[in-house]
Amino acid sequence: MPQLGDLRKRIDTCDREIIRLLNERMKVCQMIGQAKGRMLAKEMKKDDVKLVNLNNSTKQVYRPVREKLVFDKVGSINASQPGPLTDVAVKAIYREVMSCSINLQQPTTIGYLGPLASTAHVAAVDRFGASMTYVAVDSVKKILKGVESGDLSYGVIPVSNSHAGMESNTLDELANTMMKVYAEIEIPAAFNLLAYVEKEKVKTVYGSQVLLSQCDLWLQKNLQGRDIVVCSSTEDACERCKKNQESSAVVGPALASDQFGIPKTDEHLENLQTISRFFVISQVCEPPSNEDKTFVMFSLRDAQGALFRALAAFKEEGVNLTNIESRPSGSKAW
Repeated sequence: MPQLGDLRKRIDTCDREIIRLLNERMKVCQMIGQAKGRMLAKEMKKDDVKLVNLNNSTKQVYRPVREKLVFDKVGSINASQPGPLTDVAVKAIYREVMSCSINLQQPTTIGYLGPLASTAHVAAVDRFGASMTYVAVDSVKKILKGVESGDLSYGVIPVSNSHAGMESNTLDELANTMMKVYAEIEIPAAFNLLAYVEKEKVKTVYGSQVLLSQCDLWLQKNLQGRDIVVCSSTEDACERCKKNQESSAVVGPALASDQFGIPKTDEHLENLQTISRFFVISQVCEPPSNEDKTFVMFSLRDAQGALFRALAAFKEEGVNLTNIESRPSGSKAW
């Protein structure tokens, strides 16, 4: 039977080999980034430079289709080799490997709606990993402008929630921009109790209105009689908790625990298992993959049969519509 010291030496040997291989992979990623740069430089010499800037996907380092291929490949490799690693664990590991790879090829800045540890922040980190630069932005309009100007590589904006429905402000802002929907993110609700002390010592619970309302059944059952304080955001709630560590807690996502260093004491406080959906916004579209969803916005003349004729085109082309929303045009009352 191997001794503990011998086993730890084997771990050290494995770690050295893993780091060596990771560095080798990152060097190849840098070479890929340089090759893409040379390809883009050649295309920039063509006549219609403006068209290349707006529509060429070569400069896009983050490629959702390529990312899915990598995840599928490493999942298949893991399944073919006996071992304790689950598919979820392999994907989590490679999420960070991919994040580092993308950022090495091209420093990437992600703008997300809301303050630190907002649901959009959770979605952004879930999709892009920890290696990116993240910027909190206070409106969808500013995110779209940031992507358009190039100050942001990508934007992450809320679109809908399986319980609350569509985000009308997002739809209205998308109607007034030339920026593209590049990818989609779906995040299941997962809220935690964060505290420096045991649950029994908690006297005050901080949280945003939305999160407190989504976790009120758990709070009534497990922290009945405690003071519930509504805060402007999860960031605000965490800052208050840090000032009152001996007797307070926060309702928030796991990301808030990471960002503010407040330990998790309980998980899955949410009343319902809802899904929040977000769009990744870019200057260009992702090339077709034959496994795509498409987000389309259009307006119609106020005429008899106009909507019928517009929808008939989808039927004729065999396109399945999963959701239809209507928004005021702003040109008249109805």
